[in-house]
Amino acid sequence: MNLEQVSVRSLPGVGPAKETALTALGIHTVDDLLHYYPFRYEDRQVKPLAAWQDGERVTVRALVAGEAVVRWRGPKSMLSVRLRVDNQFLVLATWFGQHYLKTRLGDGRIIIVTGKWNAQKRLIVVSETSFDASEQKRSTSPFLPIYHASKAVGSKQLHLLINKAIEVYGADLPERLPYPLMQKYRLCSHRDAVIAMHQSGQKEALRQARRRLTFEEFLLFQLQLHWFRKHREQPTGTAKMIPANALAQFEAHLPAVMTAAQQRACQQIAENLRASTMMARLVQGDVGSGKTWVALFACFATYLAKEQSALMAPTEILAEQHYREAKRILEPLGMQIGLLTGSVSAKLRQQTLAALAAHEMDVLVGTHALLTDDVAFAKLGLVVTDEQHRFGVSQRSLLRTKGESPDILMLSATPIPRTLALAVYGDVDVSVLNELPRGRQPITTVAYSLRQEEEAIRLVRRALTHGQQAFIVAPTIEESETMELAAVTDVYERLKDKLAGFTVQLLHGRMSAREKDDIMRAFRDRQSQVLVSTTVIEVGIDVPNATVMVIYNAERFGLAQLHQLRGRVGRGAVASTCVLLAEAGNDTAKARIQTMVQTQDGFEIAEKDLELRGPGEFLGFRQSGLPQFAVGDIVQDANVMTVAREEATAMLASDAFWLSPNYAALRQAVAKLPEQAFYRD
Repeated sequence: MNLEQVSVRSLPGVGPAKETALTALGIHTVDDLLHYYPFRYEDRQVKPLAAWQDGERVTVRALVAGEAVVRWRGPKSMLSVRLRVDNQFLVLATWFGQHYLKTRLGDGRIIIVTGKWNAQKRLIVVSETSFDASEQKRSTSPFLPIYHASKAVGSKQLHLLINKAIEVYGADLPERLPYPLMQKYRLCSHRDAVIAMHQSGQKEALRQARRRLTFEEFLLFQLQLHWFRKHREQPTGTAKMIPANALAQFEAHLPAVMTAAQQRACQQIAENLRASTMMARLVQGDVGSGKTWVALFACFATYLAKEQSALMAPTEILAEQHYREAKRILEPLGMQIGLLTGSVSAKLRQQTLAALAAHEMDVLVGTHALLTDDVAFAKLGLVVTDEQHRFGVSQRSLLRTKGESPDILMLSATPIPRTLALAVYGDVDVSVLNELPRGRQPITTVAYSLRQEEEAIRLVRRALTHGQQAFIVAPTIEESETMELAAVTDVYERLKDKLAGFTVQLLHGRMSAREKDDIMRAFRDRQSQVLVSTTVIEVGIDVPNATVMVIYNAERFGLAQLHQLRGRVGRGAVASTCVLLAEAGNDTAKARIQTMVQTQDGFEIAEKDLELRGPGEFLGFRQSGLPQFAVGDIVQDANVMTVAREEATAMLASDAFWLSPNYAALRQAVAKLPEQAFYRD
């Protein structure tokens, strides 16, 4: 039975409303449901209080000791009651938004709760409650899978539904890998791995399941990369006539001197462009290392060879930044620059396309709008993708088809080891920008506890009174029911009062793309002084006048993400400050904060991130800016990616992969990958 063709409606209890809720999570078929994996596991083993670690989730059987109290802050409620643990210790339990439980928390009642333990406050922030004391004796797994869920369908509902799907359809899960390959690496079957991810109560079974599924999805990814290159990429290019003094001409028009790393990258690009083989180069550099100038040099060199360039960015505001910089640097060199985004008027769009087709335009900067059929270059010689991980393989390929084997330049602000770059981006040349431009002010990073919020606000107010601007970042949109996180909306409301006299704006991911762009533009143009935001500002906004970054609950972010956020300041001539407001977390969280305080070197931070993210971690902060996988993590599982790459290379070079029935399921799986849709003839 092909589970990809079996609707979730076939499962008991799934009607139209439930089907709609599952569709919103990307679950359409039984196959989707079975492969909708938990993003973490809660350890539900009941442990004595003495064994609880600060910041961990605990499950405890306790006695309600006293009357439950509900407090309201506007429409939001907080329910609190004291619990007696181990028949002697009193701790406080808190529920957010669950005031209706008060009537069930009678004095003397035995309950089982799971939540996060705050040792300093002797507080459990409860995420789940059971009023069935006999549940302690249940024989089910102590490791409860937690799924990304919604209000319409919760994690517990998903778990029950997946268990039903396993019961009915588990035997129909197909095997994709050939048996000899499974033997070679001692991998369990796909069916056993999927079931273990949802139902196993043993750490070793979970480890083996994750190992199997990680290898499988990495292998499919590598086969996709190599298959793509074999069938769609042309190995040869066209040698460009680049004058020996091209870099000197370019540098003469810059407002500042290039770093040695920038010059080296430009020389490498010039050599690639002069060669008859197609350039495929990744420029990875720390935040603020000057990747844009390197990309503009590549466009200038291509112009000298009488060919055009395309520069694609993931957002309108980032495309506009590149457009302004390209006009500033390249127009004095005689080049014509165009911009194409969804906001460009129909009249200007037609004028731009006409100039492009007539070779009256040398560089076209844009977003996904560059990919539409009516965008036709007269002679496209270079494709540059910024924050290239934000585009799929097929999107980058589509832009390249608008020319005859144009050279490729990819930009990434995520410093990663070369081995990882090769695994993720394929066989590309890598240029590293590991120096900051001269004159760039260092960023002072300080760590405060959340109780020192007023001190952080004083720093912000001081900067604002000097005509500067500030970013404020919080990790959630609404107050969490399960964690004590600062809600971005609450922070925004507080700061509007505390920073009276200054314009404070709110930005979060639930806004439309147009709303976000308008707010970012207003901040960039100094129409507002403070931007309170979630992590949507991590990439894509350059505001040299912003000198303060405050990050609430910094312990909740990964190192790479903290570094990207910090990079939003320190981009002007004035010294900048980044304030990390953090609760006392576990040792790993403390090490992350300490690393941020001690260094600004993105490559050193990446290495520390790799060190802190041990191989036994089921839930981790994924390295920002890298491809995401359902199970595997390319930082944590770098060695698996390397093996998968070697296997994919060997497979595609063999006749067996293309002809043997043993590989039929694997070939079909690769062909069905979303990015592969355009390969089919």
